[in-house]
Amino acid sequence: MWKKLMSTLVLSILVLSGCSATVTENNLSGVHFVKADEKMGEKTFEERAQSIKTLLYQIKGISGSAVIVEGHTAIIGLRLDDGMENDATRISREADNAARQADQYINSTSITTNIKIVSLIEEMEHKRAR
Repeated sequence: MWKKLMSTLVLSILVLSGCSATVTENNLSGVHFVKADEKMGEKTFEERAQSIKTLLYQIKGISGSAVIVEGHTAIIGLRLDDGMENDATRISREADNAARQADQYINSTSITTNIKIVSLIEEMEHKRAR
């Protein structure tokens, strides 16, 4: 009897409290996307990326690189020489410094030595060159 009374009480509380859910609607109709200028200073994004690549080849341990510049950000993929994986942190730090030295407009960098991601950056770089 006690179990029956308790289960009825719990069931009544659930029914009387009801279900309330709030729905959040994302309305993106008021958002306007603005494409960044194709030039910053006197150089295009491709020219800026090339100037960064030129300095990257001077860093010991880098065998290849891919660079994409978008606005104030440089996305850099580095291919390291064999046996240089342990120095990836140092090389990435030097690559960050080189990017900022090559282009005064660079505020942030994203640098990777992951082979799969480097391949994707290289692919994007080739598509932009067309």
